[in-house]
Amino acid sequence: MEGVILYADDHVFDNNQFVNKLFNKFNSDGNYSILPINNLNVLEKTVSSISTFKAIILDWNFKKELSEEDKEMGVKASDENPLSFLRSKTIYSLIYIYSQGHIPEETITELKALYPNKIFFDTKDISSDLDIEFNKITKGIKDFEDHNLHLAVPFVWGKAINEASQKIFSELELADKYWIKELFYSSARGVDKAGIPKAVEVEPTIEVINLFQNILSERLIQNVELKSAITDYSIKNFKELPGATAIIDLYAKLYYTKTLATDTVMTGDVYLLKDDCYGVVISPECDMMKLIKKNGLVEMICFCKDDFQSNIKAFCNSDDEIKRAYNQEIAAIHLLPIFPFADVEKTAMIDFRFSLTLVKAKYLETNRQNRHVKINTPYIQQVRQRYLSYIGRVGVPAIPDSLRLVN
Repeated sequence: MEGVILYADDHVFDNNQFVNKLFNKFNSDGNYSILPINNLNVLEKTVSSISTFKAIILDWNFKKELSEEDKEMGVKASDENPLSFLRSKTIYSLIYIYSQGHIPEETITELKALYPNKIFFDTKDISSDLDIEFNKITKGIKDFEDHNLHLAVPFVWGKAINEASQKIFSELELADKYWIKELFYSSARGVDKAGIPKAVEVEPTIEVINLFQNILSERLIQNVELKSAITDYSIKNFKELPGATAIIDLYAKLYYTKTLATDTVMTGDVYLLKDDCYGVVISPECDMMKLIKKNGLVEMICFCKDDFQSNIKAFCNSDDEIKRAYNQEIAAIHLLPIFPFADVEKTAMIDFRFSLTLVKAKYLETNRQNRHVKINTPYIQQVRQRYLSYIGRVGVPAIPDSLRLVN
């Protein structure tokens, strides 16, 4: 796996100290790109900035950075550790804790639960031969890579995202250095003297992000290395069979997102309307801001917790027909698998014949705490397309046999 190694130790720059010599050995080896970091503040900023790194070699005890005022007052620097940093971040790489300091057993247990199979603890032995310690660490990194081959594709993916993003940013800046502003106002239909949008089709920041993501997706689709990595990994693991829990966890994350109370109302938002009954916003994204401002009527399609169990037999009388329903081949209904109801994850069924409800936009805006989840792209587009197709079906007369037979 490619990527930088972050070496975080408060003695990494101390000339002729063991840690400094060990870092220099990594640096001169030629097989590793290694970045030295001597305090936790810099480590946090670095992890937030670098998209792909293969490992963090992390000391446990750091001298706390003092302000100039504290230094002048003679305040002595106390020790701090990276526990809060590891709790607050989600790190998708090896975390190699390499320290002389004592780490409480309950802390080790907590961190192993936070980073299963990705965090390891080793004792820093400064009395040991430098080559022995170097070989021990590099072996640990190599063993981690060998036992986590599934991480290879995400590393390639992360690198592809980073490279494509840098290129897109450069191209957009060459086209117009105010491109962010231009895209921000592209959805505005009215602006006050201070530049505050008064009338918008789509919330402007969302429009900027969506437009950039569209370009990024196209660039990733063109990335040969990424596509080859995905293909090779998938074929090599063709016979691997995940368990039911893994399937549920995976597709729950693909289908649904937990929204924040600060997010504006968007297409795909699912509201709890009453006990065990929910409504999905299907009004177009470009209408939502206007509807909210004018307190217009928002289209929602509704379903209840037990609709699937109670009503599916009205459409399906066999296992084959049930399969057709899950393939979204029955025009009048749409199934949402593993929908996260309050107490269980199971299939939800939307019956297009009776599901439409109109709700005042201000009600949704002022009751965002009742928003349950958001249906992700492309699944919300599929719901909208199938519903609009169903209600827009027009009956047409059959072609007469006399005409058919002469053709």
